[in-house]
Amino acid sequence: MRWLWSIVGAVLVGVAVGLYFLYSTTPIERTLNRGEWVHVLLVGVDEGREGEPEADAIALLGISPNKEGSVPYFFLSLPPDLLAYYEGSWRSLKEIYRDEGLKALEAVVEAIGEVEIHYYVILNFQGFKKLVDAMGGVELMVERPIIYEDQSQDLHIRIEPGEQLLSGEEALKYVRYRGSESEYDRIARQHKFLLALAEKLREKGLRALRGLLELALNRVDTNLTLWEGLYLARRLRDLPLARNLFRAVPGKASGVEGLRPDFVALRKLLTHWEEGERFYTREELQVVVLNGTGERFLAHRTRALLTARGVEVLRVGWADKTDYPETTIVNLSGDANKVVALKDALLPGIPIRVVAPEDFSVDNLPTPIPEGTDLILILGRGFVLGD
Repeated sequence: MRWLWSIVGAVLVGVAVGLYFLYSTTPIERTLNRGEWVHVLLVGVDEGREGEPEADAIALLGISPNKEGSVPYFFLSLPPDLLAYYEGSWRSLKEIYRDEGLKALEAVVEAIGEVEIHYYVILNFQGFKKLVDAMGGVELMVERPIIYEDQSQDLHIRIEPGEQLLSGEEALKYVRYRGSESEYDRIARQHKFLLALAEKLREKGLRALRGLLELALNRVDTNLTLWEGLYLARRLRDLPLARNLFRAVPGKASGVEGLRPDFVALRKLLTHWEEGERFYTREELQVVVLNGTGERFLAHRTRALLTARGVEVLRVGWADKTDYPETTIVNLSGDANKVVALKDALLPGIPIRVVAPEDFSVDNLPTPIPEGTDLILILGRGFVLGD
């Protein structure tokens, strides 16, 4: 009978441990413990010219489950004037937020970033000023004079260059200033301020940090609880500050319509951040195509196909033999992701062997290989061109 009680005891201990893990941690901790990223949508709002809340700053904060990795978090700003496709038309993010509300903004940011947003924080100007003042201001090096007048918004900005201790009012003017700058210049200045703000927060003890967080949560609209906010603040407080993790969504001008996301550049950035992998576009590849079969002009036709699909082909020619049993890629770059990008440009289903340069004698090739070549594509038996 003693063995039975041992089993029952072990089961009860297991249940107790499971319940402790389930109820003693926040949903954020449980998500991170499952190895998943947590994403928070941040929106800074003003009252707008017609008294309606308008998004003046939009950002996506990502927190990695691996706080020891090279990308433990990221802060991605989205220009409020950036266009997003919503319900059949391209509209700016600030217009979507103003007319359709938070849920619509969440949906388009999720679509742009291809992520799931778990939480949101909406902070108005008054809350921003109160938070900065509660910290005793923020020290910042102002590189040049910031002078701006906008009578329609009753906005008057004058901040002198040099080391400044910015109050809440001055900090708000600093991050709002637009002048003749582009939106990306303004975002860069906002990032500079946020890094200085984060540095100031790191100097605070945990008790002061909790007090500041309580003040912030009382002045924002958010679905974060105090405990979730405190956990996030403590986690981020212990992470290194890195300017390269503060970025803006790349944009492409689209004629008279405005600025649209550059989805290729954005995918490269987010893939690198969230998966730790380098994503290459076809335009970044430098390829030599060699004919390893007896079929005439096959390399030239393959170059035409790859060029049409965006791959840069440096040279074509003959391989060292004409009886290659299968198509082969010699990976001179050593980067497996470049091989993936080239395979993606070819017809799916073609058997392809990948070899490292040390396992292939490039010197035996009759066609000289230009310096800077990433990949040598040797066409073998069974190779067919796509459409």
